[in-house]
Amino acid sequence: MDRRTFLKASGSATTVGVLAGCIGGNGNGGGNGNGGGNGNGGGNGNGNGGGNGDGGSSDEPIVIGAIQPLSGNFGPWGQAHQAGLEYGIQEINADGGVLDRELEVVSNDTASDPSQADSYFREFVEQDDAVAITGAVSSDVGIRTSDTAQELEVPNFLHMAGADAVINDQRQHTFRVGLLPASNTMIAQSQLIEERGYENIGAIVGDYAWGRSIEAAMQEQFDVDVQIEVAPVGTSDFRPYLRSFDDDIEFLNATGHPPGNFTITQQAFDIGLDPDVVSGSGFPPAVIQGALGDLAQEAYLHYHMSDYTTDEYISVAEGFGEEFPDQDFDTHHSYGYVTAHLIAAAIENAGEATPAAITEAVRDIEFETLYPEPLQYTNGGEPDGQVQIYSQFTSEAPEYASDRDWGLSEVFRSDPLPAREY
Repeated sequence: MDRRTFLKASGSATTVGVLAGCIGGNGNGGGNGNGGGNGNGGGNGNGNGGGNGDGGSSDEPIVIGAIQPLSGNFGPWGQAHQAGLEYGIQEINADGGVLDRELEVVSNDTASDPSQADSYFREFVEQDDAVAITGAVSSDVGIRTSDTAQELEVPNFLHMAGADAVINDQRQHTFRVGLLPASNTMIAQSQLIEERGYENIGAIVGDYAWGRSIEAAMQEQFDVDVQIEVAPVGTSDFRPYLRSFDDDIEFLNATGHPPGNFTITQQAFDIGLDPDVVSGSGFPPAVIQGALGDLAQEAYLHYHMSDYTTDEYISVAEGFGEEFPDQDFDTHHSYGYVTAHLIAAAIENAGEATPAAITEAVRDIEFETLYPEPLQYTNGGEPDGQVQIYSQFTSEAPEYASDRDWGLSEVFRSDPLPAREY
């Protein structure tokens, strides 16, 4: 299947823009379809807007709704996820689809606005008969759409929304894919700290759901004292917070303040701090390298779920590069790719494409993917037994992206982490 055929089958005008490396002029993002016939007003199928439909008649595509941020602070996250999702859908459709039906993505740009994400979630389910939703970035969006998923009883596959509160006993239709909860992330970092013997730890967290989750998790999980500073989300000058740390700080945790992550790193070195490690906030690696340049190779660690050293990952990355030569497949592309195949596997296992069947199938799944361990979930949607990998930036490019001047090298991977309890 060539690129043009794929884009027609996938039915998303937003996808065309993203896969071409351009999100300008997006407007409403393109949930109106261009080839699958279900768009923003047609193809209602048998869905009733409450998540109990069958995703359309047997000869119609199975619709997945994507609520990624394609603009704003989290735009690069959403663009990478969207491209990986679409590439995964391309593979699945080229192999015959699922239950003899093609998969189709409808997408709109949420700009990580919780209200907008909620609105598009409902639109895709109630108007387009989407049987699953994916792409949420940021904890506030994750929390809001988890409530929506629970109300509509439609599975919600998160890209990057790690606050512990995203999933609880009242939010049981949401599954994490690209980011472990804050508590598990801090367990992984506590293992790294213990392995290296660090004793002087400082952290800056944002005053919102994710930052406060990181703060609570550090207080619970770290076996060493950590000085925690809380900064408003919109802070641009972190030097007063950084100057409060010891001069010989070894581990600077910036994980809890994604909007200020790069500024924290730059200003730390500007004022003379020289930590061995700055823990990042899960940004796409190309964004990190672009923002920090040579400084990325000083101390910054990128954490991720997928294992870019495996033959399977390299094969997918090479195939993606051949299809879309203007983009490099990275860890955030992989989360969209994994989500596409996870949803397809759940539909196959269930034998039907209904939201309820997909939800139950994912709860029971053990899915071999691009991660070190099979992807499996508790009934509540927390990943169980996953590994978090930490990589440093190097000047050596991988073979599947040989034209760039940087790469990644793994320096630590956690033990398999038990599912968060709540």
